[in-house]
Amino acid sequence: MPLPLIPLVVAGAAAASTAIASKKGYTSYKNMKETKTLAGELESKYKSAFNEFESSRFQTNHAFEQYGKMKLEILDGTMKQFVDTFKQIKHVNFKGEAVTDKLISSKDVVEFVLQVEKQVVKAGQVMTAGIASLAGGGLAALGAVGATATFSAASTGTAIATLSGIAAQNATLAFLGGGSLAAGGLGVAGGTLVLGGIALAPALAIGSLIFAASTEKKLKEMYAKKAEVETEVQKLNSARSIMSTISSATNSMRELAQSTNELMNINVERMAEVIEFKGTDFREYTTEEQVIVHQNYKLAIIMRDLLNTSILNEEGELSPDLESVMAAVKEKISTN
Repeated sequence: MPLPLIPLVVAGAAAASTAIASKKGYTSYKNMKETKTLAGELESKYKSAFNEFESSRFQTNHAFEQYGKMKLEILDGTMKQFVDTFKQIKHVNFKGEAVTDKLISSKDVVEFVLQVEKQVVKAGQVMTAGIASLAGGGLAALGAVGATATFSAASTGTAIATLSGIAAQNATLAFLGGGSLAAGGLGVAGGTLVLGGIALAPALAIGSLIFAASTEKKLKEMYAKKAEVETEVQKLNSARSIMSTISSATNSMRELAQSTNELMNINVERMAEVIEFKGTDFREYTTEEQVIVHQNYKLAIIMRDLLNTSILNEEGELSPDLESVMAAVKEKISTN
């Protein structure tokens, strides 16, 4: 009698179906778990790299701002004192081996002092208006670009606008300062032009890959996303490396300007003492006193050149001759 076998066959088929369904369910569960685990790892990795990148961006912009502030303080401080003191001396004539190793005409001296005085006046105007008035990355612009470029305007308001304008025009400065397109900056898009072509993904949307009908398909997509995330992390790390180099160069320039300023302060005081005890006629000074005046002149030239040296060029890249400029300044100071 075959009929009694039917329930057994049905039962067997049902058991087989249950086993298959159970296996598929387990595979689906395993895929989902692996997808979620991978998504968590990728999100954590990306967030960590992005946070470090943002920190580096802030630090680099801060380094520019600190150096820009120092430039203003030096121009409105020591350089102003130099101009005010040096201009009191009459009949300055740097001739003879006791004073200089090359001929410097009186015209050159006058033109130099006038040039420095213009920058001193502009710095004083900005300081009077208040550093807070340098909105839109103006302070960072002064730190990144030479004083000559930033103080080329004719009036206080224009000078401040020029400083901010430089930040808006320079992709790296706008990028570092978070300048948006709406605010006149170049934003991230502009910053990528100079940060090695880096294009940062605003959102990786990792979580959206987790919930879907086909867990096997989504697991494959998540592994594809893994390659994308690793590429973005590499870009972030590359950008961080570039910013670290820029920040390091800026800090080195600031330290050099600070040490030069300290040396210049001492020499300006010595020059003021010469005037106090010997008057303002350079011809009446002893050789030693004339040397003091000449040292002030040379230090002022060094400081002017240092403050006029741009850390970033017009393309927003690190100036290639920055190292040689710093080396030259250090050598001049050591022989002064």
